[in-house]
Amino acid sequence: MNEASRYRMRLLAIIGLSMFVALGARLWYLQVMISEQAAVTARSNITRVIAVPAPRGRILDVKGRTLVGNRLTTVLTMNRYELAQAELGGDELLDTLTEIAIEINRSGNLVKVVDVQRALEDPSYGLYDDVPIAHDVGEDLLVFFGERPERFPGVRVAEATVRSYLYGNIATHLLGWVGSINDRELQSRRPPVGKEYRLRDQIGKSGVELMFEDDLRGVAGRKVVEVDRLGEIQRERDDLYLAPIPGADLVLSIDVDVQFLVETELERAIYRARAAEPEADPDRPDQLSPAFDAPGGAVVILDPRNGDVVAMASFPSYDPNMSIGGFAPEQWAVLNDPANDLPMFNRAIQGEYAPGSTFKLFTAHAAWHAGVFGVGAIPRADELWDDPGAYILRGCGDVDPRDPPPGCRYRNAGEKPYEDVDLIRSLTVSSDVYYYRIGESIYINPEHPDTAIQDAAGSYGLGLETGITLPFEQDGYMPTPANRRQRNEENPVAFPEWGWSTGDNVITAIGQGEVLVTPLQLANAFATFANGGVRHAPNVVTRVVARDGTVVRQFGPRVLSEVEMDPGFRWRVLEGLGGVTADEEGTAYKAFNSTVTGGIKFPLERFQVGGKTGTAEVRGKADTSLFAAFGPLREPTHAVVAILEEAGFGSRVAAPLVARILEQVFEGTVPEAPLAAVRYARSAALPLCLEWYEWRSGNTLDRLDAADPSSAETGGPELDASGTVRVRGIRVDCDDLVDEVLAVFEDRAETGAGG
Repeated sequence: MNEASRYRMRLLAIIGLSMFVALGARLWYLQVMISEQAAVTARSNITRVIAVPAPRGRILDVKGRTLVGNRLTTVLTMNRYELAQAELGGDELLDTLTEIAIEINRSGNLVKVVDVQRALEDPSYGLYDDVPIAHDVGEDLLVFFGERPERFPGVRVAEATVRSYLYGNIATHLLGWVGSINDRELQSRRPPVGKEYRLRDQIGKSGVELMFEDDLRGVAGRKVVEVDRLGEIQRERDDLYLAPIPGADLVLSIDVDVQFLVETELERAIYRARAAEPEADPDRPDQLSPAFDAPGGAVVILDPRNGDVVAMASFPSYDPNMSIGGFAPEQWAVLNDPANDLPMFNRAIQGEYAPGSTFKLFTAHAAWHAGVFGVGAIPRADELWDDPGAYILRGCGDVDPRDPPPGCRYRNAGEKPYEDVDLIRSLTVSSDVYYYRIGESIYINPEHPDTAIQDAAGSYGLGLETGITLPFEQDGYMPTPANRRQRNEENPVAFPEWGWSTGDNVITAIGQGEVLVTPLQLANAFATFANGGVRHAPNVVTRVVARDGTVVRQFGPRVLSEVEMDPGFRWRVLEGLGGVTADEEGTAYKAFNSTVTGGIKFPLERFQVGGKTGTAEVRGKADTSLFAAFGPLREPTHAVVAILEEAGFGSRVAAPLVARILEQVFEGTVPEAPLAAVRYARSAALPLCLEWYEWRSGNTLDRLDAADPSSAETGGPELDASGTVRVRGIRVDCDDLVDEVLAVFEDRAETGAGG
C-alpha cells in the first residue's frame, strides 16, 4: 500500500470517528440533558386537570341558624362521547332516551323525554362532558343503570353539591336563588382573582345570593388524573391535588322565627280578604265596591334604631329549591305569569303603591315646618277646625256646595263629618278634609313653597331608593309640577297631561293621585319618624364571615340623612298616632281592641303602638289596604308596614294583620319556624291525622293496635294507634296538628271569613 492510499484510509477513519463522536454526543444530550423535560412532556400528554367546585358560603339568620347551605345530591348524567360511540340510530336513540325518562319518573323525579334531549343539545357542554339529566335521584337508579351499561351507554349516577334552602319558601325574595351562569353574565361579571367563571358555573340570580355573589363564591380547587389514550381515568395524582376554598358566610339581620310569623300572617290575611264579601262604596252607598281579588301583598319590619331588616315578606312566594338543576321552562313560565300573581316579584321593594292616608304624617310635617299652621286661613295646629265631611276649594269661589263644578268638592270617605279636629285628632280619625285644606293653602299661598309636601316626604326618603343591598329596588314616584312636565316631554303619549293645579296638590296631600311608594320606603319613613329623624339605609346583612370565623366585613348602621323635627310637632304626632290604636274613634281601634275583622285584644297597657291606616283607591279595582305602625310608642324597637293589594280598607285588613304580628313579637310568643322537611311532614301527615281524629271518637282504633311504623316498606306516611305519624323519619303528633287546623276554621267562622 502506497503512501497515498494510507493517507486516504486515515482520513476516512478520522471522518468516521468524528461522526461516531457526534452521534454519541447527540444521544447523550437526548438521554441526559433533556430526559427530564421529555418526561414532563410525556406526563402532560396523559394527564387531565379537573376543576373542583368550591362550596358556596352559607346564609345565616341573626341568631346563627342556617337558612341556606349546601348538600350532597345524586345526579344522573349522560356522557355525550360514549353515547355517540354507541352509534344509535334515530329511532333507537329515541327509544333509549324514552326508557331513561320512564325510569327517572318511576323513581319520583318528573322528567320528560324532551328535557333529556334539550340537555344533551346544550351547547355549553363539551363532547366529553357528563351532562346532568336529573338531580336527587335514588339508589334504585344507580343499581338499574349500573347493571345495564350496554343498554344505556354513558349513563351514570354521580354525587354533586347543590344549594339547599332549609326553610323552603320562607324569606325567598330576600335570599334569592342560584342558577347556571349565562353568556351575558359571563361577559359582564368581573369576579375577583381566583373566582373566575366558566360556563355552567353556579351564580346568584336574585336576593343576597346575587348581591353578595363575590363573597359567597369560593375559590375552585383542582385534581389531576392520568388517562389512557381512550380517555379512561387510570389514577389520581394526589401530589397535585389543590383543595377548594369555601365561600364566606353571610349573617343576616332577619330573625327566621319572626319571618315565618310574618309570612304566615300575611298569607292568612290575603286568603281572608279573598273570602270577604264586597263592601258598600262609602261614596255611593247604592253600589258595591269591586270584589277583593287580593292578588298579593307585602310586610316589612325594621328596627328604627339602626335600620336593620327584622323581616321582609312578599306574597305569593315560591320555593327556591325548585331552581336546583335549573327551572324547567314550564316552571319558569308559571312563576312569572301575571295570571299567577307573579310569585317571583318582590312586592316589598318592587311593588309601587299609593300610600293613601299613611302619607298624612308627611303632609303634617310639611305644614308644621313650612309655617303653614296659623297663617292665612289655616288655624294653629292645636286649634280645632270644623270638618263637615266635605271641602270646597277656596279657589272655586262661592259655589253651590250641593252641586259644585267638577274638581271643586273633595270629601271624606263616605262624606263622614268629624266636626272638631286639630292636628292630633286629624291623625287619629284620619280626616281627609283637614289635609285638603293644608294642601290647597300650601299651593295658593305665596308664603309657602309649592312643593313643601313633596319636599317633606322626600326628606323621609319617599320617592328615593332606600339603599338596601337587594337588587331590582324601585324608587316610587313623587309628583311635582316639574316631574309631571318632564314625564310629558319624555313620553307625551303615556303622559299627555303636564299642567299642575290646586286639585293636584290637594290629592297629593292625602297620598292619592300619582304618589307611589314601596312598602320598604314607607316602613323606613315611619322608622325615621319613630327614632326622632335619623334616616338609615335599611340593612339586611350584618357581617361577612370566613369559614374559620374571621369577620371579613362588618355592616353597621348607615345614616343617610337627618330630618329636621320640632319637638312640639313630634309630641303631637305621637299622640295622634297613638290614638289610632287606643282611642275609640281611632281608625285601628277595633283591630287592636276586638276580634272583629281578625283583630285581637292587644296589650296596649304594656305596649303602646302608634300607627296610621291607609286606604288607597285604584280605579276599577278594590282599594289597596295599608297600615304603618311602630312601637313601643315612646321607645320604638319595631316599625312595620303592611300593604295588601285589592283587599279593602286598611282598618279591616292591614291593621289587624299588623296587630297580630306585633302582639306575638312584643309578648315573646313568636313560634319557632319549622324547617321545610318538618312542614312537608306535617302536610303529608294531615290526611291520616284527620282520619285518626274521627276514629278517636269510636272503637275503630283497634285496627291500628298492630301497626308497627318501623315495619312499613312503602316509605310513605305511617300512622300508629297513639296518633303519631312518621314521615321520612319525622314524627308528627296528630293532636297538635288537628288542634291547629281546627283553630284556623274556628277563626274563620268567628270573623266571617275575614269580612
